Amino acid sequence: MAGTYDASKGNPNRIGTFRLIRNTNKQEEKHPDLVHPDSVDDNGNPKLNKAGKPFKKNFTIKMNGVEVWCEASAYIQKDKSLKISINKTSSGSAAAPGAAASAAPNGDAWDAQF
Repeated sequence: MAGTYDASKGNPNRIGTFRLIRNTNKQEEKHPDLVHPDSVDDNGNPKLNKAGKPFKKNFTIKMNGVEVWCEASAYIQKDKSLKISINKTSSGSAAAPGAAASAAPNGDAWDAQF
């Protein structure tokens, strides 16, 4: 997802969009059939990690006020349907250790019973 989503230009319920391409490096059944394309800089050069392999394009989803980096992949099933997996690859600042998120903003009797 490139840039900030402008709700006035589309579906206000949309969380985001991403693109998947056929995995040219698939060697085993357990590897995904579709993956994110490689990430490139402004000049069209691939962005490489320390091992010299290109980074994959990924996207963020805001969960509980924290932007979480995610990567998607897809597997073509025997019935020709797609199984899409979205995995967290890293996150922004985490909550304080030991702090449990409350379902209600200030907690309530429901939260107190657990």
